[in-house]
Amino acid sequence: MRQGNTLRKLKIVSLAASALLAGSGMAAATAGPAAASDAPAAAARTASGPRIMAAPSDCPKYYFCGYKYANYTTLAFKFKDCYLQEIPDGLNSGGSWYNNQSNGTKAKMYDKNRHLIYTTPGAPYGDPNGNWAPVWYVDAC
Repeated sequence: MRQGNTLRKLKIVSLAASALLAGSGMAAATAGPAAASDAPAAAARTASGPRIMAAPSDCPKYYFCGYKYANYTTLAFKFKDCYLQEIPDGLNSGGSWYNNQSNGTKAKMYDKNRHLIYTTPGAPYGDPNGNWAPVWYVDAC
């Protein structure tokens, strides 16, 4: 059983507020996967946000990879199948992800109630400073 449900609920509410701010053109300090914009994959974002870069060496082609820490450090999972998969326990905050699937493929992230909270830009794309707190499931494609 996963721990920190109360903390997760608070962070989900925080991310929802961040998403509203992002939609209004204001930057949110707690930006994570759910608050990032759907900028075109061809456009690089700020240094702290999602961007195109060479795939981390431990994230094979055709996989969506999740990391426990920022900057693609400590691989926690790699998914390539197209169905809802639960992410490992212990990913309660911070982290990063890289979408190294076929060009243009988008992954989806869901909360604990299996509600869609974020769709990644098309591959290849990554976020070196993500936030796993609200994410419980990933559909790699």
